Amino acid sequence: MLAVGALFDAACAAQDVELSRMASRPLATQEASPKVAAAAAGVMTSATEERSPDTSLAVSAHPSDVIELEVDGPHSPPLRCGFSNPMPGGVMAGYRADTGLDIAGSPRDVFALAAGTIEYAEAGHTLWNGRNDSPYALRIRLDVPIAFEGREITHIWYAHLSELAREVHEGGAENVHVAAGARVGKSGSANGCAHLHVGMLLDGEVEQHWGTFLLEDKVREVLCGWPARTSLPALPKR
Repeated sequence: MLAVGALFDAACAAQDVELSRMASRPLATQEASPKVAAAAAGVMTSATEERSPDTSLAVSAHPSDVIELEVDGPHSPPLRCGFSNPMPGGVMAGYRADTGLDIAGSPRDVFALAAGTIEYAEAGHTLWNGRNDSPYALRIRLDVPIAFEGREITHIWYAHLSELAREVHEGGAENVHVAAGARVGKSGSANGCAHLHVGMLLDGEVEQHWGTFLLEDKVREVLCGWPARTSLPALPKR
């Protein structure tokens, strides 16, 4: 673990130089695999072929007691594989075997990559809680789970946020729904490195024990299959 941490520290130390190099690098043009494209499309449709009709993970996309998150400003457009861009202008970063995918960049707006219900958006819920670490995390229960390698991605988890569009307390009375591409906050930093951490949690298991989430390479595969050091598109100019 120390070796991995040292590698991450080294990567963060060189981040400003690397990001300046990548600023003009175009987004990779390869297409996502058919499996990934189909999984992404499942977020945008009601397709349920690979799920049991009575699955306990299925949730209504329009429950009657839900508050829709309304925020001013732009929405993030869909990427080529169907997901909304989680952090426009960010750079695909991270390291192999991380518990999710890091998207590097100075504080930028962060958007929901798929529609779902916000289970919490508040301080905590991460081990990175030092004095200089950004305090907020957010977990979204997807309206439509994503079939992937015989399992289901049921939740998206963002960490190291410096701002939230709306604070939602875990276990509170509010059910706050967010549309795909809606702004949910702003990225921050952890361990001295400016980035957003994107986690994908499996089969309704949200405590993040080993084996209940996708590792970095698998998150990258689901999220359009982009390689490291590739820039996500910036928001269109208004």
